[in-house]
Amino acid sequence: MKKKLFYIALLFLSLPGFAQAIVCTQATVQSAINSATPGDTISIDAGSCSWSGLTIAKPVTLQGAGIGSTNITLTGNNTITKQAGGKIVIDGFSFSKSGGGNSSKGWTIDGSWSAEPVIISNSRHDISVTGLYKLEVIGGVIFSDCSFYGLWDDSFIQPKLTGDTESWTTNSTMGTDDTDGKQNIYVEGCYFYGGTNQGVDADDAARIVFRYNTLDYSSFNSHGLGTSQTGVRHWEVYNNRFYNDTAGGWTGSSGMDDISNQNWAIWIRGGTGVITGNVIDDIANSYWGYAKAEVKFDIRAQQDNSGAAYGTTSPPVAKYSSGQGNYPRERQLGQSWNEALSNSYGIDGGNGDYITDPIYIWSNSGDGTTDGVPNDIGEGSWGDQTGYFNEDRDYYLGTAKSGWTASTCPNPNVGTGTCSGTGSTAYEVTGEPAAVPANAIQGVTIN
Repeated sequence: MKKKLFYIALLFLSLPGFAQAIVCTQATVQSAINSATPGDTISIDAGSCSWSGLTIAKPVTLQGAGIGSTNITLTGNNTITKQAGGKIVIDGFSFSKSGGGNSSKGWTIDGSWSAEPVIISNSRHDISVTGLYKLEVIGGVIFSDCSFYGLWDDSFIQPKLTGDTESWTTNSTMGTDDTDGKQNIYVEGCYFYGGTNQGVDADDAARIVFRYNTLDYSSFNSHGLGTSQTGVRHWEVYNNRFYNDTAGGWTGSSGMDDISNQNWAIWIRGGTGVITGNVIDDIANSYWGYAKAEVKFDIRAQQDNSGAAYGTTSPPVAKYSSGQGNYPRERQLGQSWNEALSNSYGIDGGNGDYITDPIYIWSNSGDGTTDGVPNDIGEGSWGDQTGYFNEDRDYYLGTAKSGWTASTCPNPNVGTGTCSGTGSTAYEVTGEPAAVPANAIQGVTIN
């Protein structure tokens, strides 16, 4: 009888989609990835290990034993490359990283925009004086039901594809225009504590949806052309809960570095997007002045003359007006792209052209808002941008964006569920695997 059971176990292990539960050491995990068949689930036991230089370039699932059980210290950068053959999923871990500053990352995610998505789910992240995720992709990365804890200037998620040639010459994929949930970056159902200055920093080429998250002393930041080489493409910030307790926060440092020294909830510096359905506290504290802008908008290229109007850059880009300094600035706030047009400047072979696509802000609530609009909308942090960011041309207040409908939530690549209300508690994915999946047999899981 024992011999019969032994052969049955060997049969299970030989079937596609099965993977033996393993210890969490980097060498063991890397070996399992290298040996896995696409579509396999690699179960990783509870334990505490360090990773530096792990490479995931195969469509597999790394299934941890759950938050607080499989604990990984990221001592260097690890790489995930999106795959055409299937999703890469990392689920059920606690990750930590410290030191090195924001340029030091624990994970870099790269690969083709058209490849299948990378999903980070049901995991906790604790960082100190460091960065965490750098996304060198336009879209196709999903953070679902995760938590992030850090200090004032820590960076949790930084989408930044330097040298992009696709995102800004391709039509918008906002809302339901992302028909398969793979074209944008999604951060949904997550909790953020700290990262006050740049917790989420949408940078070059990014198309990002930030929804149903809860933030304590944390913010959504971005970069446009002028503070970065390419600038954010478009963004959707909706149904989030932004908390700011003016009594003070976790004082990991003092003065400017105090985590309660929040200077904005949302800071936008390029592209187009929507801000709606958020609950925003009044941002106010005693450092650098009491009243702070709940939402800030800046066109840095205009403010410090670091950019150029269309048609005056090298290589040249399409223009609406001639001469440096004229409206609109390249890829400034309220600008997008339309492939149905044409340009005479050789951009993407002359196909498409820039268009004015205004920003819309409506139906927000909380002490930091009035009639659905943030109380304080800061403009021109470094200089005058009068005439470049005009209401009822480049942005609209209290008016919904015509034709925009939020995409399916949860993201369909994560699973089905419900998104109703505001913040991370309003986000629920049904059918998520438990820390030890119900179909596990002696450490073996079925994909």
